[in-house]
Amino acid sequence: MASLPPRHFWRRLGAYLIDIIIFQIVFTFLFLAVSKVTPWDVTLPFLQNQQCTETTSGPLIPKIEAEWPLQPGETRSNQLCHISWLGSKGYTVFVSKVVSQQGTGTSIRAVSVPVDDNGNPIDPSVTMRPSSSIVLLLLPLAFAYASASGKRTPGKRLLSLRVTTVEDGPLALGLAAKREIFKFLPFVLIAIFNLVSLFLLPSSLPPFEQLIQQARDPNLFTASGLFALTGALAPMLFVFTLIWWLYPLIVWRGQTFYDRFCDTKVVKG
Repeated sequence: MASLPPRHFWRRLGAYLIDIIIFQIVFTFLFLAVSKVTPWDVTLPFLQNQQCTETTSGPLIPKIEAEWPLQPGETRSNQLCHISWLGSKGYTVFVSKVVSQQGTGTSIRAVSVPVDDNGNPIDPSVTMRPSSSIVLLLLPLAFAYASASGKRTPGKRLLSLRVTTVEDGPLALGLAAKREIFKFLPFVLIAIFNLVSLFLLPSSLPPFEQLIQQARDPNLFTASGLFALTGALAPMLFVFTLIWWLYPLIVWRGQTFYDRFCDTKVVKG
């Protein structure tokens, strides 16, 4: 009986981490240039800078105190958090948190809204940053370009790995793109869902009193709308990711799911 090809698990993992770091650096410089001509902050999410300070005054605090009176054992803190990326102007968010004790546990509920320099609510679109989704959609294409026509990504080159067809031939660009899209399928699904969510979000803020009610009585709102859909999809997507990436390597049959779909394989050399 012929033995199965080796997994090359650690080599593949190391190559993946190296490639992700390199591509993120490249994307950072590209998006820094793009951010100069678009109102969106399109730098990478991990470059976010957030600074929060306590505030005791502002037009929203009286509304909070009137609509959400504290109960015995509860405490409230109000903050202004300025969020920016790599020196961009960014935006400011007003955050009000109520902490309460429930037996031996602690419950934290919060309401937040972007505000202008005077502390008044503004258009929520200023907080919409499609950068993460754009990166996730571009990533498979970048990997495909670096893997097509006999080329290798930097990580695979450093760790002596190569992607070939099952007949040991080089990958055409179309096949390489198909393989990378399938490989990053969990990321692609996340990106598509995030971009669709941007269009489904309301174009204007609901009344601030409604935001307070949602924070004060969260159980009234968990069964409806986009937030319920997000909560249901998140654990399902996590399970799918584990099955898609790890299960084939645990129960090894010579190829991952995406390599089977594309008639490709990863070899050493």
